[in-house]
Amino acid sequence: MKVSMWTRAAGVAFFSMVGGALSPLASQATCSVNDGSPFQLGGAKQYVIKAASSRNNDEIPKHLANAIRLLTDSPEKIKNEAGRQWLLLRAFAQFRSQHEGVFVLNRGDMGYTTNPKGSQNLLLAVDSAASALEKIAPQCAEAIKGYRQQFYGDVYNKAVASLQANQDDSAATYANLALMVSPADPRPWNVLSSVYGKQNKVDSATMAMERILALAGSDTLYKRIKQQSRYNLAVINLTKAESGAGASKDADISKARGLLEEYLKESPGEPNAAQALARALRLSGDTAAVANLFGDILSTPDKFTADQLFEAGSNAAASGRDEDAVKLFEAGFKKNPNHRNALYNYANALFSMKEAAKMGPAVQRLMTIDPNFERGWRLVAGYWQLRSRAETDAAKRKPFQDSTLYYLDKQSKVNPKVDIVASGAGRTGYQIQGSVSNGGTAAGSWTIKFEILDEAGAVVATREVAVGPIEAGSAMTFSVTVEAPKGVAFRYAPIK
Repeated sequence: MKVSMWTRAAGVAFFSMVGGALSPLASQATCSVNDGSPFQLGGAKQYVIKAASSRNNDEIPKHLANAIRLLTDSPEKIKNEAGRQWLLLRAFAQFRSQHEGVFVLNRGDMGYTTNPKGSQNLLLAVDSAASALEKIAPQCAEAIKGYRQQFYGDVYNKAVASLQANQDDSAATYANLALMVSPADPRPWNVLSSVYGKQNKVDSATMAMERILALAGSDTLYKRIKQQSRYNLAVINLTKAESGAGASKDADISKARGLLEEYLKESPGEPNAAQALARALRLSGDTAAVANLFGDILSTPDKFTADQLFEAGSNAAASGRDEDAVKLFEAGFKKNPNHRNALYNYANALFSMKEAAKMGPAVQRLMTIDPNFERGWRLVAGYWQLRSRAETDAAKRKPFQDSTLYYLDKQSKVNPKVDIVASGAGRTGYQIQGSVSNGGTAAGSWTIKFEILDEAGAVVATREVAVGPIEAGSAMTFSVTVEAPKGVAFRYAPIK
């Protein structure tokens, strides 16, 4: 069992402005800039005012184009750069309101006399005018912020809506446009990280999440996406570490551990992060920290899901902490007693501890769930081996030894062999993936009759899966998704 690559929810939210963007009049009152002289500015200002007050939609773009022509035709002759940029900003903002959702216009239509057949990106125009004005007239910062937000809200909301509609290319386009207007805002990067995650572009997603962490800082507005990025980056690094080696592996583990520890400082006890940290600590070999963390999980098992407890149990077993593993598995079984992987790992831990009394019911339940599981029958043989070794009376030991040999022989003769590689609730239903191996001497076909179980062990759905024909000595994979909203486990009838 492994932690999923990243959280399912993108954590994106639509943008809204408290109180709305500043109106030109309110902005002008705050921004003390001379926008009436020289005469080019006076004329441009009148056109901007006419456009703002006109009720004739056909006349508005003409007024704005005249304003931009006056402001850009010979800019070197206008000895008032602050006023010029301020009026340009207002003109661009009105063009934006006239062309909802359109961000690139023809330069000639906008009033430019240079390169009139070319195109002009409104977002870049706003950013350029706003940046120039902010540098010349810092007192205009609040007014400039309002105009940036007008564009930003429109574009960012389109990015979110596109992402939610699974229109990934559009979502990425709008997110990048939003970054043109507000490059210091981490939220567009959050949209991009979600898009890259869905496309399995791990390097790009990693870069986007690192940008989120760099830009979010300590602003509480961004806490949620910052925490998501910490968690997802940690999982990516853990996944790399498990297949890595040497210094790079150590670096990946260290980075993941640091991210998760920072996460848990802000969200103490959060189950997914605690589960992932246990995995990081196990990989790091920090046995003392592993013990402390497992102790914390065991002290509050009700806060964790069955899957989280099973993951922690698997980590504890892999760390050689069988007693902790058994306790974690048993806490998980109270919520889902029929989890196949957990039962298998639980039985292995009990075998290591020589706990035959608990192992017997565990392997019996395991083989009821997965009867064609070859390694499962070896565990059954292991149970009888424990009984044999513990028995001092030779006469009583004999049937235990016979049972050990019987189940070892049964393991060798299982046909077909079923190997379940993944199972669990997904977005579209309960999913089971695995393979069927034909160890016989002739081709064969089989039907697996799956039952999907709820937390109480009741059957909530069934599905038959046909596999074959499979040639002797060959195998065939299968994958099935069953609509079962309450499904948490599976079992199937023996196949021969």
